Formats: sequence, C-alpha cells, structure tokens
Amino acid sequence: MNTIVHKTQTVYRQLINVSSRPGHIETVEEELSNYTDFSKANLLTCVTLFDNEITYMTTNEVMEKEVKVLTGARKAHDLSTTDYIISKRSDLKEEFFTQTKHGVLASPEKSVTILIDLDSLNEGQTYQLTGPGIKDTQTINIDLDPSWIELRNQACQEFPLGLDLILTDKHNQLMMIPRTTKVEVK
Repeated sequence: MNTIVHKTQTVYRQLINVSSRPGHIETVEEELSNYTDFSKANLLTCVTLFDNEITYMTTNEVMEKEVKVLTGARKAHDLSTTDYIISKRSDLKEEFFTQTKHGVLASPEKSVTILIDLDSLNEGQTYQLTGPGIKDTQTINIDLDPSWIELRNQACQEFPLGLDLILTDKHNQLMMIPRTTKVEVK
C-alpha cells in the first residue's frame, strides 16, 4: 500500500538529500494525479512541504487550485508575505526575487522559497556551485537564464539572509540551490 503519506515521506527524504547536496539531482518516481502542466516533481514537492499554515503564490490558476485542494495552504495576496512561489521558468518575474521575504537576522528562516519548473535540469546554461555540501565545486547545466541567477545572488548577498530555489523539470527531476550556495556562470 502506497498512500499519500508514504509518497510524501519519500519525497521529503529526496528534498533533504538535495538540500544538503546543492546541485545533486534526484528523480521523483512517486505517482500523483496531476491536472496541471507542472511536473509531478513540482506538485509532489508542494504536497510534501505545504500545509494550512503556509502561504503561496503562483502565476498558474490550475496549479493554485490543485495546491489549495491537496494541501490546504493559503494563497498569499502580497509578495512580501508569501512563503513559497510556484512558477514556470517562462512566468518568472523580477519581483519574485526583489519584493519577497529574505528573512531578518533574528529569523533568517522567514524567507521565500521559489519553486521553478524548468524544461531540463541536465541541459542549458552551465553554472558552477560552491559552498556547504559541496566538496570543491559542482557544475550544473540548467535551463535557466543567468539574469535570474544574478537576481538570486543579489538576494543572497547578506548571509544568512536570502532565498532558496527548488528546481524541477519535465522529467520529474529535483534539485535545490540553497541560499548558502554561491552560484557563478561558467
């Protein structure tokens, strides 16, 4: 028997793995009915992390309804208060990086996490990662324009403040770039 609890436990372990090893890719193999055009990895990440105390924003109406029904999370009405932003690469906006919570010194964890659904976590622009969880350097190729990474880097300049990125793709792969990771275009 593989209930939603078992599925979210599996995805949670994968999220822990990718958060402790920036640039590492996990493939989400769990099944979940998905009525959106987002990947199952993206939807299952939401189902795993969200509950009725979480606020989120998305540019996709179908995803908004799906997340609300499956998690009980509340739609945020202001970028400055949202806990999560769910977006396709094509729907990203500069405000997601500049007008969102980046934490405060007393509570750096009170910041936004942006979930971005890409075409590929194995093709595209080459980036080099350094920081905690990476032995020397980690090279990744993701389908994300360097301008978005630059905005992310600006938001993460004053450690421990910043934002985290969770990246998924159409192949149901999952990667995380935490705020502690330095990202450079290679």
